[in-house]
Amino acid sequence: MNRFVKTALALAVAGSAANAGTGDNEWLALDSEITGLATSLKPSQDGNAWAALLRGTLSHSSDDIATNFTAGDDPDLSGFGFNDVDMAFWGSQGSYRWRISGDIDSSTFVLEDAFVAWSCGGMFEATMGNMKPRVSRSNSVTPEGVFFIDRTALGSVFDGWDNGLAVNGMWEMINWFAYIMNGGNGHTRDHFYVLRGEFKLGEGAGEYDGARGAGDVMNGTVGVSYVNDNTLSSGGDGDGDNAMILVDFAGSMSQLGFSAEVAKIDDNFGGITDEDFSNLATPLVFDPDSTPWNLAVTFMVNSEWEVGARLENLDNGEFSGDYEILTVGANWYRGAGDGKWTIQWSDFDADTGFDDGSIIELGYTIGSSH
Repeated sequence: MNRFVKTALALAVAGSAANAGTGDNEWLALDSEITGLATSLKPSQDGNAWAALLRGTLSHSSDDIATNFTAGDDPDLSGFGFNDVDMAFWGSQGSYRWRISGDIDSSTFVLEDAFVAWSCGGMFEATMGNMKPRVSRSNSVTPEGVFFIDRTALGSVFDGWDNGLAVNGMWEMINWFAYIMNGGNGHTRDHFYVLRGEFKLGEGAGEYDGARGAGDVMNGTVGVSYVNDNTLSSGGDGDGDNAMILVDFAGSMSQLGFSAEVAKIDDNFGGITDEDFSNLATPLVFDPDSTPWNLAVTFMVNSEWEVGARLENLDNGEFSGDYEILTVGANWYRGAGDGKWTIQWSDFDADTGFDDGSIIELGYTIGSSH
């Protein structure tokens, strides 16, 4: 409490006490005056809060996939880095809520969320500003909620933020989302569009990977997304070939957690993994006219340990390498609010002529982004 507030309260107490007798009613009146004065000095906003998240990683590899081996003298990958140094602030004022967040990358602040949202008659919610479109479950699970250190390769492609307008709502067991974003061409005509629907089985999959908090019956979420990027130079003429359809499923039951994704990518649609994906020397590329997929399963050994494995296939042609990725890992949960440690091994198997090999990663997560 600042000096001005303390002084005002002290004057109110002194003034009221000078006129107060010894009866109970006078002291009740004094309490009421103090309470009323303190209330009047509160900010008008309500529900304001903030959060911080740290995710650090030690990565090690001697293989081409991580070192980009070309001349015979490239050093091994063996060092520390950050996947996330996030700060987020949010609050509400009247019927509106807002959120601002970003990632500190070395000396640079990278803006992530910066939006305002409001309820439209209780029928749906509208959001305007910078946000991450919910293309898939893998791209939208919070960083602290992912099981492995890295999202799926498909999820990594869409692990980014853009400016635009979104609407979302709920009808019984169905959640729906619609986005129109600036896309790769900024403020010019043509945009990046996403339509997504999710159907909940039981209580749904929740907003985290794996089997934490699983019940005796199966809970899961089935999602279907349609993505159209009219900002692509080769597919921005409305020919319909610059699109992708994605189907995913995630859930848990007893000690098991499971998930799967499959996408059908059209002739003029492609993508690359982001810079954090397994600390690769060169990002992985998704070819047009392909059907990439992945499967994952985890097992909750006890309240502190969970193990898991994930298999991914990029279904690429001869120009980008038909990568198959196997990831095996374990999480050591340190209790509510105390974060977790993760160790994982990922093997990248590609066609002849493309970088491949394996990477070992050890990471910690503490804090929260929401």
